[in-house]
Amino acid sequence: MTQSLPQVAHEHHSRLLHNVDAMPAMADSLMTAPAEEAWASLVAARAFLEGTLLPHIDASEHTIYPELERMFQNGHSMAPMRREHVEIRRLVAEFAAVGDKQATEPLTLARTLAVRRTLFQLYALLKIHLAEEEAYLRIVERGVAPDEADVLAAGMAHPIGAAAG
Repeated sequence: MTQSLPQVAHEHHSRLLHNVDAMPAMADSLMTAPAEEAWASLVAARAFLEGTLLPHIDASEHTIYPELERMFQNGHSMAPMRREHVEIRRLVAEFAAVGDKQATEPLTLARTLAVRRTLFQLYALLKIHLAEEEAYLRIVERGVAPDEADVLAAGMAHPIGAAAG
């Protein structure tokens, strides 16, 4: 059964927000958790970021944003959101770099603090960005014909990673 655009958007944002809302507590736990638990948290966070968040960003940029630019009759109207995507990708890469060092370097206090800073930056940016995206999705939902909405929903229906709770 094909999901409608509002259903797809709600499902994706609900899963994204579930993980995003957990970021501050996970970042705080890194200061006190045993090393194995800390690494497990980092691995799960990375799986979410790379397996769920980044595909969502790609789907938005290729599906919803072009439609909004068409509706607004301005090819640059989504530039601020696209710039936020660039920053999100940069922060995800910064976060992933810590995981890439897992096998060779211990999770020192300096690295823990750097990871926490990155997680808090991602959290703040994603909370604002996803709220903005919800507002834009309401504009799209109201401004396209049902058959166009079905095409957009199909374009947004990327696989959701297993790490998305």
